[in-house]
Amino acid sequence: MVMTRGATPRGLTYYAKGGGASKKSKGSKICPEGKAWAKRTFDTYPSAYANLAASKYCKDPNYAKKAKGGKRKGR
Repeated sequence: MVMTRGATPRGLTYYAKGGGASKKSKGSKICPEGKAWAKRTFDTYPSAYANLAASKYCKDPNYAKKAKGGKRKGR
């Protein structure tokens, strides 16, 4: 198979250069308190489930209290 310069092999795709990381992907959206809570709470912290819980904790610090069960109303 003879390949000319500039030709890409079949099945291989190159995307245009340029543009950096989008504004959405820059930095960490999880607050340090949320990360610390997730590390204490979960056995394996860098996991999707732990990150989801940590981000919920950052939005609502009472999330950690809800997870433990607490008292039930009306009983």
